[in-house]
Amino acid sequence: MSNMKKAVVIGAGIAGLITARMLSDYYDEVCIIERDELPSEPANRQGVPQSFHPHRVLPRGGLILEHYFPGYNDELVALGAIPSHEEKFMIANRYGTLVNKANAASSFKIASSSRALLEWVLRQRVRNIDHISFLTSTEVTGLMASEDQRSITGVYIKERGRDNGKEMLAADMVIDATGRSSKLIRWLEQIGLSVPEPEVLKVSLGYSTRYYKIPSSIQNDWGTVITESDPVQGIRAGMLWRIENDIAGLLLFNAGGDEYPSTHPDEFQEQIKHLFASDEIVALADQLEPFQGPRGYRISESVRQHFELMENWPSGLLVLGDAFCSFDPIHGQGMTVAAIEAETIAKCLDEQRMHPEPQFERQVLLRMQQAIEPAWWLSSVADLRWKGVEHVGPSRMKGVAFAQKYINLFTKQAMKKASQENNKHLFFTQFLMNALILPPSEYFKGEILNMILNDNGSEEEMELRAELGVRDPELFQQRIDEIIPSFQLEFDGQIKKLLESFQHAMSK
Repeated sequence: MSNMKKAVVIGAGIAGLITARMLSDYYDEVCIIERDELPSEPANRQGVPQSFHPHRVLPRGGLILEHYFPGYNDELVALGAIPSHEEKFMIANRYGTLVNKANAASSFKIASSSRALLEWVLRQRVRNIDHISFLTSTEVTGLMASEDQRSITGVYIKERGRDNGKEMLAADMVIDATGRSSKLIRWLEQIGLSVPEPEVLKVSLGYSTRYYKIPSSIQNDWGTVITESDPVQGIRAGMLWRIENDIAGLLLFNAGGDEYPSTHPDEFQEQIKHLFASDEIVALADQLEPFQGPRGYRISESVRQHFELMENWPSGLLVLGDAFCSFDPIHGQGMTVAAIEAETIAKCLDEQRMHPEPQFERQVLLRMQQAIEPAWWLSSVADLRWKGVEHVGPSRMKGVAFAQKYINLFTKQAMKKASQENNKHLFFTQFLMNALILPPSEYFKGEILNMILNDNGSEEEMELRAELGVRDPELFQQRIDEIIPSFQLEFDGQIKKLLESFQHAMSK
């Protein structure tokens, strides 16, 4: 790490832009290589097929983005995005419907916008940094390596669309941020390296999205409406949300390879009526004005690589975003996890400056795995509820059945307390965990378990008790520690300050 002159980031998506901005604090020159020609205004592009569909930044990701791009959220709002303090949200599931006017949730300053607008705002910020450059319509074809293959010294590139004319681009650090289409494994194999077996979640998921114009008569009546999936009852997930320019998006989702949402306009509208628990979605959709047909997006699997297990992982090479670990997009974790990974690299670079250690890059990969473990586990627990979804990997995923039953009963109790007693503490505890602010250890707790196991012998309670295997409340925490993985998020002063603000808002 003694030479930190030039870094290359492959990919100019959200992960690549955050990474380039972070690296600009450490390297004299940062070059972003992108195979697309980048648009001069907010627009979906060919290299990001998922950009048509909804994207959201979770609160943890919002903190990191605000650190690297101060005021980005206000800029989004100025361009028409929906500010969080104006957002109302409604969540419907088999336990009821919760409507929350923008109060506690608006403590997290995150505007609702399209992926194209968010990416454009971040890209313009990055373009304004003098020592960051873009190399567009350019493809990386391989890694330049030292003779002993222990170090990556740059990349081979060519102009997109040409079969020859390969050039060399030297770099002290190369970071792959090319997402699900990453060719990193092939590039490593080209220099004689083999990779460990990854974890694979065979999800066979599909979703379809359609956009509508919002009539002026209902523009201020609603914000985000979510109907949560329930595989047992055959309820698919759905979401209706607002973005810039008085546009609403409506998404239908299913996993497990069965009955994907339609991309035919008439069938799509019928599925809104018949596949979802939320009458509110149906009522709102009837008032919206569709201006284009629905589009589908299909994913066969989510993959978590384990490059940190490679003893011969070369120096000068890192990877993040979906190229490192991809997620079911319905959970909205991808951009936030990429931000967490970039933040982790920055922390490691700071530590390496102060106390240099060998195998720096491999240690970074290990730290990133620890940082993203809660997100991977939580999304897998949710997806494995669906028939046909399967986890495949070198080791069995821990605590899945218990977590699913715990979440079922917790959700039931949270919805009951919120709707009947106006007590939203449990609801927001679950929200904070899913937002990657609160570690799972603050959710899966003996004292909380003892509280929710008071459901008059309901089906959810009986199933959880059977999985728990003990009845003495004094043993609950010990049993949870045996069942649930022992991961912990790193907390900094910024997160603690935000939690205090959130708790203050909840108390009002």
